[in-house]
Amino acid sequence: MTTSALPGVRRRQRLALTNSFTKAVADRLLLTTIVGLGVGAMGLAMGPIYLALEDVLAEMLAQFPESIMAMAGGADMATAAGYYTGEMYSIVVPFAVMFLAATSAARAFGGEMEARTIGLVMSTPTRRTRLATEKAVAMVIHVLLATSLIGLLVWVGSAVSGLDIKPGNIVAISLMLVLLSVFVGGISMAISIVSGRGVLAILAGMLAAVAMYAWSSFVPMADAIADVAWLSPWHHYIGTDPLGSGMDWASAALLTVLAVAPLVIGVYLFKRRDITA
Repeated sequence: MTTSALPGVRRRQRLALTNSFTKAVADRLLLTTIVGLGVGAMGLAMGPIYLALEDVLAEMLAQFPESIMAMAGGADMATAAGYYTGEMYSIVVPFAVMFLAATSAARAFGGEMEARTIGLVMSTPTRRTRLATEKAVAMVIHVLLATSLIGLLVWVGSAVSGLDIKPGNIVAISLMLVLLSVFVGGISMAISIVSGRGVLAILAGMLAAVAMYAWSSFVPMADAIADVAWLSPWHHYIGTDPLGSGMDWASAALLTVLAVAPLVIGVYLFKRRDITA
């Protein structure tokens, strides 16, 4: 019997039955496009804005308190790479992409548990390990697509403005952003599997993101604990200035381990999760 012959099975449910991976990718493509193009549009604008402010930036920035500069990743915003880092990659870009990752992962698991569609998918011969892996890979694809769109538009904006930002450095910060966002998405994935609640998992993932950002931004301002700023994954994402200096491979390796770990844990938890239709 084909899935189209099953009574009461709607189109989206038939897609979930026939190809769960395609459905997982398709479900968040609109959000992925909005994040990629919406945030990436800033990259087009930042180049001309930097050129307009270049002569007065140093004087303006000298008046800002240390806490404000810490919130911008501590970047030297008098340079083109530092300006893009402070205006985009310190807060706006990472939080947008991490929200995408958290939403993709949480809705793929907790959202389907709440809607009671995941039991229908699991009624097919598809193994749990494969199903969980496909949903996790779909989340990674969403993050890669959005980050690539943003990086492309940043490159166009900087190139059109004649700024000295190396394409390889844009790739470097994009890769670090992917790894950090997948880490947050993995946290949301694991929590959504345990709780069966999509919104709760999204909130938990974003709370983890805020905590990482706060630790990396403000701990270095206190001399007594400045040496432990490296404990935050956020520090390894932006603290080595990938847009200005290129890839720090040690930080990239650490973020890779952190990104993979919650995904593996999530797959294991899903295998053991008691799920009803």
